[in-house]
Amino acid sequence: MMATQKHFEQVKEIVGKTLKERFGNEFVFDPIEVRPDIDEYGEEYLRIMIIFDGDQRQLDPRWTSGLITRIRPKLIEAGVEEFPSPSFIEKSEWQRLYRKPNRASA
Repeated sequence: MMATQKHFEQVKEIVGKTLKERFGNEFVFDPIEVRPDIDEYGEEYLRIMIIFDGDQRQLDPRWTSGLITRIRPKLIEAGVEEFPSPSFIEKSEWQRLYRKPNRASA
């Protein structure tokens, strides 16, 4: 069963709180987008896109690569069974890749 909107909000809150505990005000993590997805084997998972503003060199890769193990128990406790798949995206990259065109198609 796919996670509900309530679950998405719980995921955002858990991820945001975990990031805040580690990075404090060093980074702005906003938005945190949670989307249901299905992998190549038909398994449901949660795609978590963490958009950040700050110096990427200060984003500790040893810590961020272990984010799944940090949030997974909290998600299960909150009733979210789908596996989380987080990715970090620079705000400038997010705006470039995900902006919506304001013009009509020809």
